[in-house]
Amino acid sequence: MSTRVIPLSYLWWLAAGFGAWCSALVILYALHGIGCAFAWSAGSLRLSLVIVLLAHLIVIGWMWRDHAAASPDSGPTGTFLHTVFIWTLIAALAASLLTFGPMLVLATCV
Repeated sequence: MSTRVIPLSYLWWLAAGFGAWCSALVILYALHGIGCAFAWSAGSLRLSLVIVLLAHLIVIGWMWRDHAAASPDSGPTGTFLHTVFIWTLIAALAASLLTFGPMLVLATCV
């Protein structure tokens, strides 16, 4: 019985989607706080928040596109980890839209 070694990068990729989500959370809320503290106009603050959110969504989408097209060659365990990784990216994308999307239509600074 031969065993195939699963690359360690498979485990790191499992956290990549929600790592990008976490990065978006930190940057968006920091940018919002800075914009409110320095009294940025509502339009420029909203535009900067949209740009940061779109950049993070593009990163998650890029990871999804690149890894969904690839087929793992590490046996059943590698295939399972690849499938889980793809679904965590989908969950991270949905979580980003549901978490940060409403923030763009609410009042910026009160």
